[in-house]
Amino acid sequence: MKVDKFGNKEFLDDGTTVNPEFQADQVGDPAGGGANNKDTEDLINRMVEERLAKIKLSLDKAYQERDNAVKERVRLEDDAKQRKMKALEDDGKHKEVAEMKLAELTEKLALAEGKVTELTRDGAVRNALTGLDFRNDRSGQMAYRDIIDQLIQDPETGAWIHKSGVSIKDFVGQYVKNEDNSFLFKPKSNSGGGGSNMNGTPKLDPNKKITDMTTEEVLALAAGGKLGSFTL
Repeated sequence: MKVDKFGNKEFLDDGTTVNPEFQADQVGDPAGGGANNKDTEDLINRMVEERLAKIKLSLDKAYQERDNAVKERVRLEDDAKQRKMKALEDDGKHKEVAEMKLAELTEKLALAEGKVTELTRDGAVRNALTGLDFRNDRSGQMAYRDIIDQLIQDPETGAWIHKSGVSIKDFVGQYVKNEDNSFLFKPKSNSGGGGSNMNGTPKLDPNKKITDMTTEEVLALAAGGKLGSFTL
């Protein structure tokens, strides 16, 4: 049964009724398969790009809301502190004011030291991610943020490590091998002949729509040459 590049079958499930959505002029050459494979690859890339864009939008919104909340809290705390110091000065309590200013300077110094520490952490993560074949820049940024959020400081050495206790480099190695993160990286090309898939093709209901599949399932089906058996 013929299938167009959009995944529409020539006939409906009864095998005799013509599928009105089938586009005969959009059927790839089964012998060469070059154009059809290219169309399939483009379709998969578009689907992945759309999913990544939605995830990035949600992450950006969450980070922006968090940053705004932090800024507002700092502003309110600073306003309250300034009012208190003015009241003390008006009452002639200069010693208390000096102590508050000293505490404020100490806090700012601690924040500066913390910023330096964070920059050290960020640099270590970026170095560990260097050379990895991400699908695009957004994928790399998502991986970076995901890894950053799972790091803690070693209480003894002060070095940044994963919360499981392993080093950043070792965790990045585990992160790359994790199948749940495979959609962030470019699929590895298959050097063998035929339509075999190194990771195997998942056994799925042929009536299951692509839009109901996970990204990993879609990529595996495409790599195994099975995508044409499923509808959009």
